[in-house]
Amino acid sequence: MRNKIILSTILLFIILFSSLTTSAVSQEQEFDIFNFLKLGGDFLMNSKIAEMSLEEKVGQLFQIGFSGPQVDSKIKDMIENYHIGGVIYFSRNIENPAQTAELSNQLQELAVNSGAKLPLFISADQEGGTVTRLKGATHFPGNMALGAANNKEFAYLAGEAVGDELKNLGINVNLAPDLDVNNNPDNPVIGVRSFGEDPKLVAELGTSYIKGLQSKGVIATAKHFPGHGDTAVDSHLDLPVIRHSRSRLEEVELYPFKKAIEAGVDSIMTAHIYFPTIEKEKGIPATLSKAVLTDLLREELNFKGLIITDCMEMNAIVNTFGTVEGAVKTIEAGSDTVLVSHSYQKQKKAINAVIKAVKNGRISEERINQSLKRILSLKGKRISLAELKEADENKINFAAHQKIAREIAENAVTVVKNEGVLPLKNIESKKISVIDFEMGRVSLAEDDDKKRNLFFKYLQEELNKVENITLQEGQTITVNNNKIIDSDLVIVCTYNAAVNRDQARIAEKLAAKYDVLVLALRNPYDYKYLNQTQAFITTYDYSPASQKAAVDLIKGEISARGKLPISIK
Repeated sequence: MRNKIILSTILLFIILFSSLTTSAVSQEQEFDIFNFLKLGGDFLMNSKIAEMSLEEKVGQLFQIGFSGPQVDSKIKDMIENYHIGGVIYFSRNIENPAQTAELSNQLQELAVNSGAKLPLFISADQEGGTVTRLKGATHFPGNMALGAANNKEFAYLAGEAVGDELKNLGINVNLAPDLDVNNNPDNPVIGVRSFGEDPKLVAELGTSYIKGLQSKGVIATAKHFPGHGDTAVDSHLDLPVIRHSRSRLEEVELYPFKKAIEAGVDSIMTAHIYFPTIEKEKGIPATLSKAVLTDLLREELNFKGLIITDCMEMNAIVNTFGTVEGAVKTIEAGSDTVLVSHSYQKQKKAINAVIKAVKNGRISEERINQSLKRILSLKGKRISLAELKEADENKINFAAHQKIAREIAENAVTVVKNEGVLPLKNIESKKISVIDFEMGRVSLAEDDDKKRNLFFKYLQEELNKVENITLQEGQTITVNNNKIIDSDLVIVCTYNAAVNRDQARIAEKLAAKYDVLVLALRNPYDYKYLNQTQAFITTYDYSPASQKAAVDLIKGEISARGKLPISIK
């Protein structure tokens, strides 16, 4: 009887895999192979792996980026002939929700009808705040705004809403949340992408976000392990080094990742940072370190999920081992998915280098199978064939999500300094001048030309006497400028005065004659460079909801509820 059951299972397994034909995405009824694999356990998983070629196996370990909003010959080649396991979307790939959903559907149709006939991981960095990719999606306040609001329910709701939008656009992996503990005010790449400087706060809000995101069937990715918060170097540009003791790393950097693992996070992204306390060989980034990825993350912290690299074309890798050799070394170290975001030629060379490394015995095929099994298991857990058919933006309740974003922003906006400026009484009769900076106008992920100064737009809609001056990089302003003369309040919108010091200098100069309120629309650490200005508020990012919350605060319609999750004084 037992043998008959096993035989029947094998036959069903064969039928299921042979049924993945051209009709897999178009038919109304189709077996959900990956759910079947999940239920079938190791026996069926191993059977699938055994039927795959080495090239198909290695290809599944790569996630790549491509140019443009449509399927082109290069991405088609990578799917059909290099058998890639996933793609990553950037703003270059996205025009609007309908186009994004259609692109996802087309890519998945290619994948399930090619090679090993496996669906793709489709990922994006949809962190919120200063890092968003999706045009037309809800632009949520970022992590530090959530840290300022300090409400784990908000974090869950944000993750849940983002997950809903991603899933319905055909994106099954969010490369978020950022679990770095930002305790270095000079950190050039993390900053407001972190929930704050308290490891417990980062852990609490991060795990809530993860649970919300994964409740919608989207893979959460905790990053950047073992921690990128205490660096003064951007790993996009060079190799940072963190020299803290192991006890300090345990208490700060590693703590949120431990909690994320306990909470069941699906995936963890590596950091291109050298940790000499953990990795004894000089200059080896965590991404290429067996001591970090296998000994620490896999064995000591008992992480069973997917390990994905940060992009292997960042200079911290390019300037040390190079993208191609780095791809081989990171798999040796324990990574499951290798992210190569840009160069078509490097993507092909990296895949071929790993295939060669297996053939010459440098990497065992069993090592490839270990990662492949984790990849297939996670695809089985989070992807179903039914979902591959109908990515559809019309299923998204954008209005409900925007309401959540507004509530978060209103609870995040923070008054850091107020010397008799707020609340601004009789505001309707006041003359207000708003100064912003062209140099600080960064992509807001949607309709950039319309959103370059939403704060002024929102203020102008409700008040009569509002002037706006936009300064170019290096341009200054006199205290007797016609637009600001006789102003009751001058609002200077800084974006990153820590880098663009002219923004702080202009605010300080004007404060000698006027009441000046600095609105930090990106970096709360701007406060460190201001002494004379009369008031300072921060929204932690320039999302539309955050800019509207700043207007409502200045008008006195909401109170300041946010509290700094970092030290800036």
